[in-house]
Amino acid sequence: MSTDQGKPETTISGVVAIIRLRENEPDDAIATALLDGGVDIMEVTLPTPGSLDAIRRWSTQAGVVVGAGTVRTASDAHAAIIAGARFLVTPTTATDVLDVAGAAGVPVACGALTPTEIDLAWHRGAAVVKVFPVAALGGAGYLRAVREPLHDVPLLPTGGVSLKNINSYAQLGCVGAGIGSALVSADLVADRRWATLTERAGAFASAWKEGLVRRNA
Repeated sequence: MSTDQGKPETTISGVVAIIRLRENEPDDAIATALLDGGVDIMEVTLPTPGSLDAIRRWSTQAGVVVGAGTVRTASDAHAAIIAGARFLVTPTTATDVLDVAGAAGVPVACGALTPTEIDLAWHRGAAVVKVFPVAALGGAGYLRAVREPLHDVPLLPTGGVSLKNINSYAQLGCVGAGIGSALVSADLVADRRWATLTERAGAFASAWKEGLVRRNA
């Protein structure tokens, strides 16, 4: 069983772009557009067509930190790590995934929602706890209450994070925020609107930095 001792050093911080596509394989232009906008942490979800191939390619691209999302089993973890994933993201606290990743020195962001789930994920070895779906329980207000007793747990709010609220998560002291369709939407990718993607990435990166400045003011 994984424990909170000897956690791998995390690379999961700031704006995390979640690439979750149902029909299209991830074009390499997605990574370039995000990077041009100031977002270098990218999570490619495994159900996305061609996800492992994208992770394999992007893991060699300068400046890109690419990980695998929706990792649910030990075999998923093995495949993602072999492909070059620098981090793994799970929808729940999957101990077999934590064990595989821990042995490889790869950090995991475990999905959790309640205080009990968050604390369990942290003590089982998660480098970061993905609070998902955060908007369903009140967003920043919910995390503010959770952080009071769990102040030592690095939190990554995901699910409903937008340009309107990402600033508040940075001000709360979250380690980062995961953004899916609000950043990398299926229609934008299908239409190959890379300039728009770069603009969105820049807006999210700027909003996050603004929140950090306000927190430290």
